[in-house]
Amino acid sequence: MKKTFLFTLVALFALVLAACGNGSASSSGGSSTSGSADGSASTSPSNQKGVVTIGYQKGNTLNILKEHGNLDKALSEKGYKVEWKVFPTGTVLLEALNTNNIDFGHASDGNAVFMQAGGHPLNYVASESPYPEGVALVVKADSEIQSVNDLKGKTIGVTKGGNQHYLLLVALEKAGIAPNEVNIKFYKDAAEGLAAFTKGEFDVYGTWDPYLAIVENTVKTRTIVNGSGNSENRTFYFATKDLLDKKPEVVTTILQELQNADAWANENKQEISKILSTELGLDVAPLQKANDRRTFGVQQMGEAIIASQQKLADKFVDAGLLDAKINIKDAVHIDKSVIPSNIK
Repeated sequence: MKKTFLFTLVALFALVLAACGNGSASSSGGSSTSGSADGSASTSPSNQKGVVTIGYQKGNTLNILKEHGNLDKALSEKGYKVEWKVFPTGTVLLEALNTNNIDFGHASDGNAVFMQAGGHPLNYVASESPYPEGVALVVKADSEIQSVNDLKGKTIGVTKGGNQHYLLLVALEKAGIAPNEVNIKFYKDAAEGLAAFTKGEFDVYGTWDPYLAIVENTVKTRTIVNGSGNSENRTFYFATKDLLDKKPEVVTTILQELQNADAWANENKQEISKILSTELGLDVAPLQKANDRRTFGVQQMGEAIIASQQKLADKFVDAGLLDAKINIKDAVHIDKSVIPSNIK
């Protein structure tokens, strides 16, 4: 029974990852074009100003915006057609942004830090609301580990440079435990991590939503620490310099409609869970659990948010993940006049 359960669960994870990376739209950035709220190609003569290409990952807020359809309609009314391109990871998405293959996109805090550290131009335009409960370190329910204070000599599985890696480093520092006093093992994706944790290769498993919610719903675990008070677990929105300089009104419209879609998502979390279930090929229940513990919303790149992202970057320098210190402010260029009135 246990073997069958494990096989089924790991196969599910593999299926999800394959769908995200090798779907019909292509892992290198498959695209769909739409110019109307229902996603159909618009034949309106008003679409004369060009195409705005937006990169997204399945399951994130830009995916919600795409499915909601309000941005396609808003930009169509301004003379633009939207082309949506799906990417398997934030790193690949940011590479496409850097080469002007897309105009706008969304990626994680860690993705952005590593891209900037690699010397690639980056333009933060806004942040999603913090999601601290969406990342955690968990143990099996019968584990002797009760808190972070018990981690000396234990093996912890995380993705290198991921949100759970950052959470681990912060939690260890607070507990007065040096990183070299634990055994940190890196896994490449959620399927590999879950399999290793289930087989006992990790004492502690670092993971993130929606996979965290899946683990909580299917395996008897306990959370020893999550992001609350430790990691804001933010994601960010980025644009090319060309889009910011030449078409700032497009950035304004994207951010405005993102906020509108996020507000709708907060009031319709069951519907959002069903939409994402279809997109990701996952059961609704864990997605509902994940959505219930987050608040959707776009925020300006204010000083506090920049400082939080700087703290993450500095922590990765201290851990030897980055070769040199970077300055997050160097990648924040958006003019306040571009921010729509519905974003604070």
